[in-house]
Amino acid sequence: MAEQLHFEGFDHEAEEESRSAHKREAQALRKLVEKICNLGEQSFKSLVLPQDVKDALIVARKLKPKSDERRRQLQYVAKLQRNYDDMDLEQQVNMLGASAKEDPNTMRLEKLRENMLTGGVEVLNGFCSLVLDTDRNKLRNLVKKAKAELNNDAEAQKPNSRALFKFLKSEINRAKVEIPQELLK
Repeated sequence: MAEQLHFEGFDHEAEEESRSAHKREAQALRKLVEKICNLGEQSFKSLVLPQDVKDALIVARKLKPKSDERRRQLQYVAKLQRNYDDMDLEQQVNMLGASAKEDPNTMRLEKLRENMLTGGVEVLNGFCSLVLDTDRNKLRNLVKKAKAELNNDAEAQKPNSRALFKFLKSEINRAKVEIPQELLK
């Protein structure tokens, strides 16, 4: 009788993704595309998208929200987006910031950022006295870059302004303090 050899077929990880995994990825991409389609005009314009995907999304945005035409168009957009890296797109959507419903402090942070850009050193000093262990040099550099960005072009994307917002938000959350009204004037 021949010697029984060990069968290693199930000891290795699958080389291909299962159909279920493909379906989950496709569904997640469709949801991301639908989320992008429902964004406001300003947020939509700030996204960096391949031209064919952007054109297809513009068509989808013009269609009625609950129509089959829009659903099919969004499926087409998701199909186009599969040719590109969707992690980058997901990061862009996440960077747009939270709505006021998700984070009630958002409007106060927006006002604080505006005051940082227009108020000068007094607002910066006030923030640093509020959050004592903040990196003052990093904050000054972010404000300086965001001011330069603000002066250059009103329509262009503002990554430095977003970075300033994120920094302020993280410092406020880390310090667990409330933004005082005098910094928002």
